Amino acid sequence: MICPKCGNKIYKDDVSCPYCKTTVEEIMRASNVEAKKAFKEKRKEDIVLSSIRPYDVSKKKLLLFAIFLGWTGAHCFYVGRMGRGFTIVVCIVLALCCVAIPQTWALHAYVSGLVAGTFGFIWLFTWWIDIVNICFNKFKIPVVLKKKYEE
Repeated sequence: MICPKCGNKIYKDDVSCPYCKTTVEEIMRASNVEAKKAFKEKRKEDIVLSSIRPYDVSKKKLLLFAIFLGWTGAHCFYVGRMGRGFTIVVCIVLALCCVAIPQTWALHAYVSGLVAGTFGFIWLFTWWIDIVNICFNKFKIPVVLKKKYEE
């Protein structure tokens, strides 16, 4: 297991991370809903990215969003990764604009095709890498680690 707070490896026998002292219990009780609330309240210091899927995020739903609506960044918006979701949306809009504008403004087709291809590649690459990462439990999800005394 990888500690979401410091990134070091936690072995099966360990009760907590040997470096930052985050307990395995805190990691297993992490909440994505709390991360979304913390983001809205501008408490970014409480949010960590974890490849360990929290209890309040469904892997099936996340994978279905990524496969069928991933080209729009829906899977990123579902878990609260707004920056990554907006990056995907901007790339697809720019790629489509570079294809549509030369028809109306008579721009050089090679330049617009190159720009559209670049943004299209970034968009497609991000989409497929996210699907693979979700399948192999490597997709980073923002969470807030819950302390033992919090309910």
